[in-house]
Amino acid sequence: LELGAVLIDRAGRRVRLTEAGAIVARHARRALRELDAAQTALDELAGLRRGSLTIGVVQTVNAYLLPSVVATFASTYPGIRLHVEERAAGEIERGLLDGWLQIGIGFVPAAADEIEAEPLFDEELMVIVAAHHPLAGRSQIEVRELRDESLMLLSPAFCTRRVWDACAQAVGIQSRVVAEMNTINGLLAAIRQATAATVLPALALSGDQHGGLQGLRLINPTPRRTVGLLRRRNASRCAATQTFTRIFRAAAVELLNAHGMSHLESRAA
Repeated sequence: LELGAVLIDRAGRRVRLTEAGAIVARHARRALRELDAAQTALDELAGLRRGSLTIGVVQTVNAYLLPSVVATFASTYPGIRLHVEERAAGEIERGLLDGWLQIGIGFVPAAADEIEAEPLFDEELMVIVAAHHPLAGRSQIEVRELRDESLMLLSPAFCTRRVWDACAQAVGIQSRVVAEMNTINGLLAAIRQATAATVLPALALSGDQHGGLQGLRLINPTPRRTVGLLRRRNASRCAATQTFTRIFRAAAVELLNAHGMSHLESRAA
């Protein structure tokens, strides 16, 4: 193939791509991924007996919803190798655009116009404390009441933290952050032993492993964001992606119903 451009720059023993070479390499990687997608589609003509599927999911949803979805999918379709990548929301969108992710589970609306989003449910943030915390026993708390509370939070790299910071700023308070961590389980383990609170999605307390912790609903205002399924617009939808999304939708509805929460009508954004 004649491209009419220099793709590789050789300087002694060092070899690197030129700017033109980097562009060609990027398009070549996308082409290879499209071939992989075509191969997956061909494999699925045999009835989901072989193939692979790579999912990107934000940490909060991965913590409380993905385990049951993965278990159901893997036991029902053992021939499909499922890869789950826990990533930040921006990384998930980039992965979809670059083609190495087939499905994203993140937040709606998507930042990129090339991403198609299907809203599933609204995720409220709440205050979580240990049973020995002075706030334990209350059912709700106003955001402004947290002005002087010691907080252990996710780092600002996470959407959860940015939503909380915006909420605090909206009522004119500055969070008193005494620790930042990058995992939900780490935060919950820490506040179980400390006289501090955290702010996480309400569903972070789902499951039997979170005994000794209590959630307080945040009001005035109630910080929330919308969780949804993300796909690259006009990308082919193989049988594996359609089956996974069906299982995920059903699991989300079951979890929300179990906690008395409502889900959004399925619709493409």
